[in-house]
Amino acid sequence: MDLRIPDTIAFAEEVAVGFTQFRAHLPEYSAEITNLIANLYATSATLTSLEGLTRQFPRNYARIKPDLQLLLASLCYTLDEITTSFKKLDRKRLDSYRYVWLDLDSYFREESSYTLKRRLTRYKMFLQELEDMMQNKAPNAHFMAELRSSLTTLLSEQDGRLAARLAGFSIGRPDSSVSSSLDPGSPIEHHGPGKRRSYERARPGVGPSHFPPISPTSSSQGAAPPWVPEVPSSPTSTTTATTMSNLSSAVLNDHWARDIFADDTFSTPIPADGESSKCLGEDVEDIKEWLHTEGFDEVAYLSFNEDSSNLSVSFYVREDDNRARILCKVQRTRRSSKYCCLPLNMLEVRRVGSCLQFCRRRNSGTKLIPWLNLNFRTIEKMVTFFCTFLALRSQDSRRQVHNLRDYELHAEKEKFGGLIVDDSYLHALRIYKDRISGSIRLQASIHQGEMERAPVWTAFITPYIESSFWARRIGKRVVLRDLRRIILYPEYTPPRTSRGEHILKFTSEADAEDFIAVIDKLALTD
Repeated sequence: MDLRIPDTIAFAEEVAVGFTQFRAHLPEYSAEITNLIANLYATSATLTSLEGLTRQFPRNYARIKPDLQLLLASLCYTLDEITTSFKKLDRKRLDSYRYVWLDLDSYFREESSYTLKRRLTRYKMFLQELEDMMQNKAPNAHFMAELRSSLTTLLSEQDGRLAARLAGFSIGRPDSSVSSSLDPGSPIEHHGPGKRRSYERARPGVGPSHFPPISPTSSSQGAAPPWVPEVPSSPTSTTTATTMSNLSSAVLNDHWARDIFADDTFSTPIPADGESSKCLGEDVEDIKEWLHTEGFDEVAYLSFNEDSSNLSVSFYVREDDNRARILCKVQRTRRSSKYCCLPLNMLEVRRVGSCLQFCRRRNSGTKLIPWLNLNFRTIEKMVTFFCTFLALRSQDSRRQVHNLRDYELHAEKEKFGGLIVDDSYLHALRIYKDRISGSIRLQASIHQGEMERAPVWTAFITPYIESSFWARRIGKRVVLRDLRRIILYPEYTPPRTSRGEHILKFTSEADAEDFIAVIDKLALTD
């Protein structure tokens, strides 16, 4: 038995206890911190199980010893780095926990190009595979090889950093006081060519140093992973699959899309027109296990069983880089299902009657191949799904989609367009009226920059416009008494008055005046 196991068990639990203090002081990160604590205790529990199995199956220990030593070495480096950061806490300062937390996040991303959460998850999965081997269960060789390669690379980086420190070199992390004060989404004035200007939004939660651009001519050595990663050909072990299914990440529990389809306040029917819901993609074996292994979490789900299609659709997002995928499940029998999955940036959406058709682009986008057809009964569900798809696709930092042609729904006519300063950013505000259902809605979209036309929020306003007291203009501002916004961007804060009324701050009085005029006209003709 490796004598380091008991010490590592205690070490992991000590770090878990230390993180509980951060959870109390940083409520906005409580979900992520809870996930770290759970992973640390799960790692401790698996190490405890391994310790007992080495006595029960002593001959099997030789099989796992090299891998176990690899993992323990890397894990101890990680735990030691965390406890070293804990010692920097100044409990007299209210912001000390935030600085240390952001410092840790920056350090681990720099060291391995992914988060501490993902690293601890890999440790735990690797240990569970070793636990299976100790019990004479056949491991997943492909899955084990991927985890082993990842840990070997990580340990090499950790060894190199330690050697540099011992040699007197300074391989430090970024200054926490600087990194914590710069928010990549904040409206800071930038200067110089190619820099983002004030009022322009950037993709949320991704710093430029973490995800360098992928060059088509880059060599494979040291290059970023391919933008459409291959799905593993062999399944993960039963233990890993079960664990990952139960490990739906708490980090994305507060994702803006989490309850996006829950609101049924408005239900405007669409006349049924089009084929039933169906997925034309190829069945991908073990795709759900692969998604969890790669760090993806389900953030939104919608069933289409109303038309007897036995189809459901989920959106998955990876926290590290906002990579977004769509997963379709078709229930064939009680025990058999078909799963299809694609990155959102491989798809283009178009409306046909009451359906949204998602197509793969071929021949530089000149040819569209149907992949998924979804039939909706209400315009609200259709618009919400459409906007969610566009927003998730635009926030994906791995590969940008160019030459967009699907940013508007067919049969919706734009009745107004103007610029507003919204949550300190410049947005384009439009009024759309659906020719088929008669529904009227607002949509605010990013006006300039790499995410131009990406929706930030939308709101259905048909029931409101009939009231003469709903909207009033005060110079460049329009105040709305009520508005149910569907938020499509992280950490967006709707501007409101002290009485809770919604503010639309136009950049010109002419736009504000035109907005009111269009609303009045729609109220008379609706």
